[in-house]
Amino acid sequence: MSEKLKEFVEIPQEFVKDGKQFLTRCTKPSEKEFLQICKAVAIGFAVMGFIGYFVKLIHIPMCVRTALSLNYMLTIHS
Repeated sequence: MSEKLKEFVEIPQEFVKDGKQFLTRCTKPSEKEFLQICKAVAIGFAVMGFIGYFVKLIHIPMCVRTALSLNYMLTIHS
């Protein structure tokens, strides 16, 4: 039973120790690194935006055409 209690106490202590080590290793990015990350994120946003735009551009006429054909079929069979 004491082994489980000991393990239960050691896990949070080990987590805090690892967290402190991580924070001491972290460094603030230089201005050049920061700008490079910002450019990469901006390019990613632009690419995803263009993909979404073109998918929507293709999808809207398909939906309109489907809706018109369904409406046409309903008027013929009425």
